[in-house]
Amino acid sequence: MYFKLLQRSSFLLLGCIVSAQAQDTTGLRPAGTYFVQAATSTLSTSHRTAFWLQANQYGIIPSTPQNALLSAGVYYNVPLSRKWAVDAAVHGVGQSNNPEWKGVIAEGYLRLKYKKWELYGGRKREYIGLSDTLVGMGSMVSSTNALPIPQVRFGTSDFIPIIGKWFRVKAYLVHGWFENSRPFVKNAYLHQKGLYVRLGGDRSPIVLHSGVNHSVQWGGYAETFKNDSGNMARKGYYENSWLGYWGVVSGKSMAEYAVANPNRVIVFDQNRVGNHLGTIDLGLQIRFKAFDVFAYRQIMFEDGSLFYRLQAADSFNGLRWLNKKRSSPLFYLSRVTMEYLSTIDQGGADFVDTDPKKRGRDNYFNNSQYQDGWAYMGKTIGTPFIIPDSDLKKSVRKNAIAFTNNRVEVAHLGLAGRIHRRTAWEVKLSASRNYGTYLFPYYKPLNQFSGYLRIGTQVNWLKGGEISGAIAYDDGRILDSTLGGFISIRKSGLL
Repeated sequence: MYFKLLQRSSFLLLGCIVSAQAQDTTGLRPAGTYFVQAATSTLSTSHRTAFWLQANQYGIIPSTPQNALLSAGVYYNVPLSRKWAVDAAVHGVGQSNNPEWKGVIAEGYLRLKYKKWELYGGRKREYIGLSDTLVGMGSMVSSTNALPIPQVRFGTSDFIPIIGKWFRVKAYLVHGWFENSRPFVKNAYLHQKGLYVRLGGDRSPIVLHSGVNHSVQWGGYAETFKNDSGNMARKGYYENSWLGYWGVVSGKSMAEYAVANPNRVIVFDQNRVGNHLGTIDLGLQIRFKAFDVFAYRQIMFEDGSLFYRLQAADSFNGLRWLNKKRSSPLFYLSRVTMEYLSTIDQGGADFVDTDPKKRGRDNYFNNSQYQDGWAYMGKTIGTPFIIPDSDLKKSVRKNAIAFTNNRVEVAHLGLAGRIHRRTAWEVKLSASRNYGTYLFPYYKPLNQFSGYLRIGTQVNWLKGGEISGAIAYDDGRILDSTLGGFISIRKSGLL
């Protein structure tokens, strides 16, 4: 294949892998950090882990309760000069009941850095999109719900100045690999790119944010289509040529190429090669002396209907208030986040291929070719509120391998703060209405509530340690009613 050389090169990088929290280079001497953690999620009133105990945890908390979760990680940075550096990380997790003992590489990479530019290979935690990363519900298309996908990534690690300090950009380009344990498509690739712009300096009272991210599942082999001569695949193989890659990157229709290359372009790909999805993001930050306010909006797209329906109801909207002043030594509210997500429109209820304004029924996170859906290692890559069919309550499952409830509305409230200096707390409260899909709608909207409280305190006797506990509760028609708990002890320090 055309990407074999790139794949072999990336595996050499993957040999170093996985993570603890990185810190900025402050000198020219090598430096590193480590952590070890022991936890349990076995405290549950049902056979499953409560929603907010497992959601947005980068895929390391299984959907079934675990007697033990043992983690350890190391991060090491080696400065090469004032501008160049190399760093690497390894973070492993042991899960005792998944369904038996299982080891997971939660994060791992080798990275070359030049100022704020980076090139890395491996599995690294990233957050894509404009929203609250601490107590929010997560971005629409690329949240923190699944394990990071192994990839080679080139771009900026942060915003870089283009014009003075008031006009900055952040950009990245990714080639990645989906897992081969997927039941439907093997050897599929990930293409991902993004460009974000920030207008406003470090002390500007108003800062404007905007950006776009684009993700594509492409390539691969589906045994189901092994006898297909070119309608959905070619003898089971999806398009993986350089011509197909151009269609992936550009997002263009391949119809014009099909005329000149009738034996090279698969009929299904004459629209677009692969499963395309992404968001257009907008943000407004207002800085006051005592607090900041950040308003953001993500507009979902999966096909060309986006360009005709920018006003569509499908979006993710949020407002975050960030406190800058500690008002009390005993109790401190540091942030309040309110969010609303809707995916019920999906370009409209009609699909007319000849009318671009009626190319609706987008069926988010599902695809006729990539029938495993927009998931990695069994977890939704996008918003955790579009839940795989296998994790739903048995009474609403359709026994599909992907998503049978992708038309949802969610209202969310997140709070965070501190008690004294050593104890941090956070709260998440989410209420959703679930409609199923256009093809398999529920007979009426089904309501669901999920709540979460976490408290963590630093302890002197561990010298860099924290003991934390969380409790979460689910009640409704989508998920089994569950009251669950999570207890953890963590030690970190310098190498």
